[in-house]
Amino acid sequence: MAKGIDPATGPAVWTGVELSQNDDWIIKLTPSDLKELDAALLSIQSKNIPVQEITTNDFLLPHLSARLQAFAEELENGRGFGVIRGIPVENYTEEACKIISWGLCSYLGTGVPQSRQGEWINHVIDLSDVANTTKPDFVRALSRTELRSNYEGGELRWHTDSTELIALFCLKKAKSGGESRLASSAKLHNMMLEKNPACLQALYDGYYYMSLPYDDKTKTLKLSSDRIPVFRRRGKSVSCYYIPQVVERAIDRANIFYTTIENDARDLIQSEANTPGIAHEFLLEQGDLEVINNLIVMHARKRYEDYPNLDERRHLLRLWMAIKRKTTAGIPSTLPNLYLTSEQFRLRLKHEQIL
Repeated sequence: MAKGIDPATGPAVWTGVELSQNDDWIIKLTPSDLKELDAALLSIQSKNIPVQEITTNDFLLPHLSARLQAFAEELENGRGFGVIRGIPVENYTEEACKIISWGLCSYLGTGVPQSRQGEWINHVIDLSDVANTTKPDFVRALSRTELRSNYEGGELRWHTDSTELIALFCLKKAKSGGESRLASSAKLHNMMLEKNPACLQALYDGYYYMSLPYDDKTKTLKLSSDRIPVFRRRGKSVSCYYIPQVVERAIDRANIFYTTIENDARDLIQSEANTPGIAHEFLLEQGDLEVINNLIVMHARKRYEDYPNLDERRHLLRLWMAIKRKTTAGIPSTLPNLYLTSEQFRLRLKHEQIL
């Protein structure tokens, strides 16, 4: 065992095998819950409140709110993920689905924009074979095809996102495949500590990232001024932040060189997460709202086959959130954010009471 690095402990340490023995990670909505959702939706629609301005004071859920507050606690201090199941999306318009997903998530975190364009909700849908679209919401998704779509069904590697909480609301499933894969970052940390502590130390040291700086309007990629650690201590556990493609971009474009151990560490975290029994795998059903704490859960996705008809294709709504903390004591500073403008980032920190 590496000197000076202790194993992570607590409820954030889990395996897929353990979670497969129960379904307490699923919040199943009851008929009375759905009535509350409908009432909250109608209230928002009658007041014409912009989606990103909806708060728990607007989206009232008299009884369901208690379960959502317990879910928020589980996200921050428990296993770090969960799925709200049973929203009948076929009964709602796409705009209503945005309101419902944002309203539910307002109990779990504080919404943050996902790009310097100020996008609050993103579409995750394959548009790789679409030249143009008459649907306004899809214009930005179309321009991000290389980043956001996987029409060939390619799997996504293990990673975290550049936010604390990510929510994925499934409007439509793929024709087949596309299972979500989740892994406890703390469990991976402990596996590497036992198997290859030198590689684990390399992940604590971190890597350089290359992205657009907050205020740059020239769209010029710049290298991070410091290495960004993959693992940090989080009380008795650890937090995790890792976006492999942005690390690789720095290697390719900025001629960054790493030692053999540092390169091996990047491969090892992927292979350890792929160890049988470590990941929790499940298929998002239509109407599922999956929420993940990126600080303590890494995620990936299996290959999928989609429909040729655009209206039938796999379609998710994605939201980003900051955790609503009661205190910041013992919690690492917010994740490095590669996409927000400095003003948006400052407001985000203010929400978290870090500024």
